[in-house]
Amino acid sequence: MQTTVRRPPLVGHFVTLAALEVLWITLALVRTETTFHLAPLTVTGVLPVLAALDPEDPPSRRPVVVRAMVGAVVTVGVIAMLAAAGAMAGPSLLPFGGAATESLVFAVIGATGGAVIALLTLR
Repeated sequence: MQTTVRRPPLVGHFVTLAALEVLWITLALVRTETTFHLAPLTVTGVLPVLAALDPEDPPSRRPVVVRAMVGAVVTVGVIAMLAAAGAMAGPSLLPFGGAATESLVFAVIGATGGAVIALLTLR
């Protein structure tokens, strides 16, 4: 008789978030004059979308919103760290602020968009 250990899906989701954040940090530290416009948008939206796509553990509304907020908080921390390290010296797509401001705006859009997409897939 073989037993299988089932890994909680949330662990895999946070590993994915961490991997994306580390990739973004690495790229930003190597290319400080480049703005990675879609990085905050992508990393904040990944947790709720992955949760909604997980067939083994479909979440309810509250976990989707919580995961979107967790992604946003982690991303804001990364933005603060990159700004303090001087790794956000690139241009901004927005008519106001710099790359850090743009990243904050895109993080909010990503978290909101990820949560909306995830909530629309719930049955």
